[in-house]
Amino acid sequence: MGDAVIETRDLTKRYGTFTAVNKLNLVVRQGEVFGLLGPNGAGKTTTTLMLLGLTEPTSGSVRVLGLDPARQPLRVKARVGYMPDQVGFYDEMTARENLTYIARLNGLPGGEIDGRVTRALERVGLEGVANKRVGTFSRGMRQRLGLADVLVKQPELIIMDEPTSGLDPEASHEFLKMI
Repeated sequence: MGDAVIETRDLTKRYGTFTAVNKLNLVVRQGEVFGLLGPNGAGKTTTTLMLLGLTEPTSGSVRVLGLDPARQPLRVKARVGYMPDQVGFYDEMTARENLTYIARLNGLPGGEIDGRVTRALERVGLEGVANKRVGTFSRGMRQRLGLADVLVKQPELIIMDEPTSGLDPEASHEFLKMI
């Protein structure tokens, strides 16, 4: 396996007679940016759910950071950041308040939260709107805040579900440059 952060072997998921993922063999190595592309119904989300330990494979194997997500989901969750397609935030709270609240919920050390939040907001270019209510944010700003939320956790691996979905071409390009 070496420096593989994700490795699947003949990974298969069936729902009754429907095969959502069929014998997927994949290796993603440390430092790589990998995109899983395909039309709706191709099994991208199902694959992501198996990588995160949120659904078990029917057959085959999966390793994320050397762990079996189906058997060790909490250990995987502690080391992997996940950004869903639709990122949910509290609209009445500011960007900084949202990230601080989520960091506390995730049990991050209290003395580190302010610094981590500030660095994450700077990294995604939202430091200038850190104290604005998220309800005023565009879709692109919300996506950047979603990335900041993942970065606050300082994960070893980040998995994003359709991070540029719903963004205009320029916002999409900017987001991909950040990644």
